[in-house]
Amino acid sequence: MVRSMNLKNLFLILIIILIISASLYIIFNHKQSQHNLGSITSNSTIGQNSTELDYAKKILIDAKETYLNATEENKTGIYLIYEPYSNFSKEFILNATFINGSTVVIGHTLYKYIILHVYYENFDYIPQKIQVNGIKVELLPNPSNVTYTGGEVYHYLITYDNKTYNVTLYSIGFVETSYYLTASTQKIGNLYIVQITTTKELDNTAYADELWLILIRP
Repeated sequence: MVRSMNLKNLFLILIIILIISASLYIIFNHKQSQHNLGSITSNSTIGQNSTELDYAKKILIDAKETYLNATEENKTGIYLIYEPYSNFSKEFILNATFINGSTVVIGHTLYKYIILHVYYENFDYIPQKIQVNGIKVELLPNPSNVTYTGGEVYHYLITYDNKTYNVTLYSIGFVETSYYLTASTQKIGNLYIVQITTTKELDNTAYADELWLILIRP
């Protein structure tokens, strides 16, 4: 129990650092480097390919089943859903339905979406550049002189509505595989960035599946 609580505290601290870092990047970006890419992104209607969408649906089903089973059996310690912005992660897990390659409905609310990353049973989708639903995303290379311990770091440039955000996302395997389900959401401008990890075997990253995506209300 002590070990579980320590891991939870560590995860929360890391997420808080992530959110603060993202906020600082946004402030800096607004002051230093606004990019007008509306002409590039506004007419984009390309949806996600069926393969990554199918795996995204599978991860969402696994996440929902894990949450509902844990709640029914009163085993809330087997999942961790961090909610800095109301209950968005939980609402997404419980009520999201993918309509097609560009639209998802959560309850009665429609969102446009773009998938940043899917890992499911050795299928690994993490594009360097992608442009969907008026959102342009570029995955930046990590500095060669910077190393990270215990996880992986992903730096993104996300452009939407004539604004460009510099966002950092983290994948920390030993934390994520300490639970059967972890989820968190960042809200950056009008964008929601959702990260979900499910695993079938604790403390084993080989069984961890991941879904990262951006949602925006049209």
